[in-house]
Amino acid sequence: MATRRAILAGGLALPAFAVRAQDRPVQLMVGFAPGGNIDLAARMAAPFFEKFLGQQIIVVNRPGAGGMVMLNEVAAAAPDGRTAALVSFPALVTALYDNRPRYTVDSFAYVGLLTDEPYTIFVGPQSPYKSLPELIAAARERPEHVTMAGAGVGSAPHLALMQLERSAGVKFTWVPTPGAGQAMQLVQGGHVAGSISTVSLTVRAHNQGALRVLALMDAQRWNRAPELPTAAEHGWAVNAGSARGFALPAATPAPVLARWEEAVRRTAEDPEFKALTERDYLILRHMDRAAMTEFVRRENANYAEIWRTSPWRAS
Repeated sequence: MATRRAILAGGLALPAFAVRAQDRPVQLMVGFAPGGNIDLAARMAAPFFEKFLGQQIIVVNRPGAGGMVMLNEVAAAAPDGRTAALVSFPALVTALYDNRPRYTVDSFAYVGLLTDEPYTIFVGPQSPYKSLPELIAAARERPEHVTMAGAGVGSAPHLALMQLERSAGVKFTWVPTPGAGQAMQLVQGGHVAGSISTVSLTVRAHNQGALRVLALMDAQRWNRAPELPTAAEHGWAVNAGSARGFALPAATPAPVLARWEEAVRRTAEDPEFKALTERDYLILRHMDRAAMTEFVRRENANYAEIWRTSPWRAS
């Protein structure tokens, strides 16, 4: 890995426009409306990037098409270090198959993953289902009768449910909602059987008795909630979740990318940032630039195969 001295020396070789850009604000683009999980994650990280990059960070919301509007804009942005994106997976890659984006996975330089939260499968506090096997048994007994709510068809929670369906050999009915908050309200009100969302949204509510988490869609239990089983423990090896990291236009100069990679790493290691993630039930899973790039390629290959065998909407 390049030393800090080498990185700084490389910065001297930056084109003039890139050097000047270091003194100007950076737009951190978010593909969803203010107030949502991804927007809040960007605003949580922004002050730390300001500290480690030495530049003002302005969070800019460009909602639309599940983040695709923002991704199209960032892919086409000038590669001068002034435009970055908080990118979410699997949304970035799934849009390549069920939509017509103007970007590809190679349109971006991936500078670091920061969080990677597994999904949970949950039901309402008064639900008759006390475990995931009970929910699966109901879906097996009455195919397409058990309803599960969440963001639209092809969203990450919907694709997670599809993985569970294939693994367990059952069929639910998906009820699309504008977002996770609305899905949770339907679950809590008993209007649908359950839903799928991240640990940060559900585990605290589970602990408070506002809902009941049946299982985590991860390879292992989470130490913050060790009593919660994984789907794999019941025989359904399903790993799904929401990973978030940072990307810049692909042609951004290497020294700028190195500065961002270092800023992501230092943010992940910062005690104050760690305390914020603990407070908000977020899971830190830092990846450097090389590891994140490989992660993106694996995600792309995985969802390409799912699309080939079980397309989630008409092409």
